[in-house]
Amino acid sequence: MLKKALFILVLFSLMRTHIVAQSDSVKATTSSQKKVEEEPTPPELGNIFKPTIGLGVGMLSYYGDLYSKHAQAFTTSRVGYEIMLSQPLSKSFHLNFYGLFGKLGANEQLGIRNENFQSEIRMGGIHLMYDFSNFIPEHHKFRPWISTGIEGFEFLSKTDLRDKAGQKYHYWADGSIKNLAETDPLAPTAINLVRDYTYETDIRELNADGFGKYPERSWAVPIGVGFMLDINERAKFKIGTTFHLTFTDYIDGVTNVSTGNRIGNKAKDNFIMTSFSLHYDLVVKSNADTMPDGYYDGIDYLVLDDEDEDGDGVTDFKDDCHKTPKTAKVDKKGCPVDEDKDMIADYYDEELPTPASMIANGVGIGITDEMAQLWYDTYYDSTGIFAKIVDLDSTKNKGSNSVNPNNLRKEYTVELAKFTGGVPSDIMAYLLSIGDVRSTHFGDTTVVYTAGSYEDIKMAIQRKDEFISEGVKDAKVGYFRGGKYYSMDNSADAINKEIAVSDSVMAVKGTNGIIKNPADSKGIVYRVQLGAYKSPLSESLFKHVGKVIELKTDDGYYKYVTEAYPTLERAMIAKAEITLEGYSDAFVSAYKDGKRISLKEAGATFEDSKDGANEVLDENKNKAGALDKSLVVFKIQVGSLKKANDASFEERIKDLKDVQKMSTTTGLVRYTTGEYKDYNSAVSGKAALAEKGFNDVFVIATFKGEIISIQEALEILGGQK
Repeated sequence: MLKKALFILVLFSLMRTHIVAQSDSVKATTSSQKKVEEEPTPPELGNIFKPTIGLGVGMLSYYGDLYSKHAQAFTTSRVGYEIMLSQPLSKSFHLNFYGLFGKLGANEQLGIRNENFQSEIRMGGIHLMYDFSNFIPEHHKFRPWISTGIEGFEFLSKTDLRDKAGQKYHYWADGSIKNLAETDPLAPTAINLVRDYTYETDIRELNADGFGKYPERSWAVPIGVGFMLDINERAKFKIGTTFHLTFTDYIDGVTNVSTGNRIGNKAKDNFIMTSFSLHYDLVVKSNADTMPDGYYDGIDYLVLDDEDEDGDGVTDFKDDCHKTPKTAKVDKKGCPVDEDKDMIADYYDEELPTPASMIANGVGIGITDEMAQLWYDTYYDSTGIFAKIVDLDSTKNKGSNSVNPNNLRKEYTVELAKFTGGVPSDIMAYLLSIGDVRSTHFGDTTVVYTAGSYEDIKMAIQRKDEFISEGVKDAKVGYFRGGKYYSMDNSADAINKEIAVSDSVMAVKGTNGIIKNPADSKGIVYRVQLGAYKSPLSESLFKHVGKVIELKTDDGYYKYVTEAYPTLERAMIAKAEITLEGYSDAFVSAYKDGKRISLKEAGATFEDSKDGANEVLDENKNKAGALDKSLVVFKIQVGSLKKANDASFEERIKDLKDVQKMSTTTGLVRYTTGEYKDYNSAVSGKAALAEKGFNDVFVIATFKGEIISIQEALEILGGQK
């Protein structure tokens, strides 16, 4: 294959020599005879042979006799590398000389058959690629491609049968690997082995099925599909998947005529290369490389001497500061004026003049003692008060913080509404249509709803003004500190003072002011509904689904929904994951322009036309719960000790059945007995233990193995409507 490629290169080189010689001859004849009409110039080599070289990397995935589905998971694929030399045949068709090398392998452990292999693959071939350029305009940089061709390859397959010490692996029915067979008379003395994944045994030399010296080379037909992106005139980015249909069944060492449990299927061994690659055109010349003859003829260079590109009144040859803003006052050198000498140009200075005794920050505002102290404390933070706070146990000390909130940095937000009772249905729909809305307990009975999270208060003020323009007349700026919400005085004086402090913090940190990018509330927002309950539930019940929003309905139910998702697809994926976590009746809802809309209005399609017809859009009428009742388990706690294996306590409970040990967040060891699906059965179990002398036991409840309150458990089991 390589010889053929070299032959083609030599052929093209000879063609170029002939063409150039012929061109010189024609030019000489034309000059001597002084023909009025010029001979056409023959094409240059760049118009005939325009090679593009490409290098790529990807994952080789195996499809063959191993595994129950005869296919390998992409996550266990191995790395492969490819090199390509491409020659265009026409506008849409390309001839690719293709090389591939890498490792292909599989590790199967099915119990009845336990095979593994790793094969070194070296491949070369010719692909014919079609990129749809005859349908796609030239200015489009993104286009699909398909390809096929013929390939030859060789493989060297090995298997891992022994560990580093030379001990053979024996797979037992329980999934363990031992140094003796499970049927060996000395099996009770067998020791565990750990695979070293060193493929030391040549499969062909092993000859496990009597195939002999079969050829370790074959042919393949590739079928590829992908996309191409033009980076610039010379460079391209290519991504795609190519399925290599081979003509051999010996790559994995297992075929349909293998013996015993080793027998495979009738299909050949195939593999897929999923890769991305960069391609570089070796010949193409940019239009900017050369200019036509006479391009600069007629230019008056003296006029350029007086040109003033930025229009500041100083010619470019004398201008030390080019591209000065038109609003800026400049000196004779064309640089912005700084009249108060605070090293911040006046057009950018937010405080004119800055007192001579003060140092200005990045926007020309004089740094006060308070601002300097904040700057110093932030830079030399030895106490951690400016660090990100991580709550390692959200179930403890709820609503409190061991660090003084006054010492923690502020996260500005927009306060939209406060409610001590239920939230009306229309307001609830409006709040849920805001992508970054969040609910926070404010005091004992009040819940505040906010949007946005900013380090720069000016961004929060801008967001507040947007809400006011939309009709939220009571919107105002507040802030979070240490996980707790604080209302703010929104008077002009108070806001201006807060802006000065915020600016100094921003100058120290040098960030863009956004802690969390707000979701787009102008389009459709999707959420996953987690249910409505008569009593409030703790956040720990929903920790498997991320952040949740709590809303109280008009009739006293507590409703829980997830964070916002920008697309229906992402919401449905989240809903599927949430369902697997035990929230079986969760469902997706959609919001737009402050209102709840049906999924059909949001663009969803249903397999059955009746699906979605009964969707309840009134937020106060959805009373279904999503928590899976089967995951609630009651147990009886018989003790809680500082350390496990207390001899006297173990002696006392030795006759109890199903005793389990659980570690608590405080470091204690909790002992429980029994598992009950309903509370009354657990109470009966507790009474039975009391008759045996265990008078200090009590019933506890768990959800997915974690402690919850009895009230929450009863709410999940019987409080759903």
